[in-house]
Amino acid sequence: MFIFDPNRFSIKSFFKAVALITRIPVPDKTFEGNQSNLSIDWAYPLIGLLLALPIYFFGLLLLSFSFDSGLVAAATVILLIMSTGAMHEDGLADTVDGFWGGWNKENRLEIMKDSHVGTYGIIALIFSILIRWYCIKLCIDQSLFFVAIITSCTLSRSFMTFYMWATPCAKEIGLSANTGRPDDVSTGLALLIGLFTTILFLGIKSLIVLTLCFIILWSAKTISTKKINGQTGDTIGAVQQICEVCILCVISL
Repeated sequence: MFIFDPNRFSIKSFFKAVALITRIPVPDKTFEGNQSNLSIDWAYPLIGLLLALPIYFFGLLLLSFSFDSGLVAAATVILLIMSTGAMHEDGLADTVDGFWGGWNKENRLEIMKDSHVGTYGIIALIFSILIRWYCIKLCIDQSLFFVAIITSCTLSRSFMTFYMWATPCAKEIGLSANTGRPDDVSTGLALLIGLFTTILFLGIKSLIVLTLCFIILWSAKTISTKKINGQTGDTIGAVQQICEVCILCVISL
């Protein structure tokens, strides 16, 4: 039986999560001592917020100097990619390459592990970047820049945690396997943060966004289970990217 331990949800666990999925420097003491009881998955949506706020204010600065909304949208996408070291984009490309370029589980996992990017992956990245750029541009033109960047960064990472909880690991080694599946409390907390942010900023439109994200989650779980018998770090990144794209599409309508 799980017993809630507040020490598992400390600032140290937050910093460890920051170190895992971003390129933001964290204090060295983050990795000192016994970390077996640290839970980091709950912090993913908060990291989305951490990334989104400075990027939003930088975008506002550019807009105050009369930069075109298309250029500000491009800068936003570039900064988001740089802040994570293109981690989620890499996951999207590897997942698409592996799932539709391989013939069995072993072959697909081998393709996903390969550092080279195939045609499927390149096409997926092009569409992801272009759609995000265009939707952010539309949101800026409609004065929805803040809503778009905060909601998409936060909720998409909530569903990263939800997907990890709902889908078993496909491999015994790797980033996802080393991190471990989130427990119920971590998953619930991450989802609660994402739901609160989405409902707060989107109101009735949040129903459409949340429905789409749950469909993506169910589809990702079904496809990844069929293709490789579970999830990996790459498929987690792909879920984040697809959710982010769909969230931006709905907000920009």
